[in-house]
Amino acid sequence: MKNNPENDLIASWLSLTHIQMNVANELEARLQEKYQLSLKEFYLLLFLSEAPEKKLRLQQLEAMVGLSQSAVSRLVSRFEAKGCGALERKSCDSDRRSIYTSLTAIGQGKVDRARVTVGEVLAESFPHSEAAQLLEQLARLGQQQ
Repeated sequence: MKNNPENDLIASWLSLTHIQMNVANELEARLQEKYQLSLKEFYLLLFLSEAPEKKLRLQQLEAMVGLSQSAVSRLVSRFEAKGCGALERKSCDSDRRSIYTSLTAIGQGKVDRARVTVGEVLAESFPHSEAAQLLEQLARLGQQQ
């Protein structure tokens, strides 16, 4: 069978998704083991920690975390139910229908500790400089779209 560029592209895509899935599973396992955090919860804390004033509307978090509005709302509610004090919900002063989720000092400490573990897992998963360069190139491609 001849080399078909389309088949090569599909095979590459499948390899990439397989790698991503394995790394995500390892991240999930380590975060659960060390911090009782899911990967989505880590993303939530991370995005809040990087936001201005450490707060975002639920609608903003939807796209960032990759969940529907109801799923983000449930994620925040479950997080609050843990009683760890990492998040606070506040009504928006200018629009009472909008709700902000903000990161507390406790949440910042939690995400700072978890970030170290995530960095360790990624360094283990992509130990070679070529892999790191490839990831950077993929990130740049994603930003162009």
